[in-house]
Amino acid sequence: MTAERRAEGSAGRSGERSTERGNALITFLLLAPALVMFLELIVLGGRVAATRADVQAASRQAARQASLAAGPASAAAVIDPVADSALTGKGVRCRSHTVTLGPATDYVQGGAVEVVVTCDVDLSDLDLLGLPGRLTLEASSLEPIEQYRVIE
Repeated sequence: MTAERRAEGSAGRSGERSTERGNALITFLLLAPALVMFLELIVLGGRVAATRADVQAASRQAARQASLAAGPASAAAVIDPVADSALTGKGVRCRSHTVTLGPATDYVQGGAVEVVVTCDVDLSDLDLLGLPGRLTLEASSLEPIEQYRVIE
């Protein structure tokens, strides 16, 4: 009689294990889409934060070069190539970007140069979240012009 009970006990346990494995699989299949969307949300946050920092760095570099330019015309001519080089060097992929002198620009001795960089970031590859296809990031930097600088 003890042999029969052992046989029944082991059969009952293996049947329970089989059902538990099936439940775990169903739970995983139900949670997998939420997990994938959560991972995409993390990727989105990282991409936006990194791109925002890179756009800010590009505006800083362009403002610095503009503050070293001989005059307002040469400052306006130098900011776009500098910002473009900074964005490309960091691997930022903008659909389009603009670089302009900001309203706080006062190109005189002791004044300041403001550069505004706007970048349209492509988010179409993160389509599971249902987000718009692009996000516009803007950064501005203000750089002083040396007080004893000769300006054209």
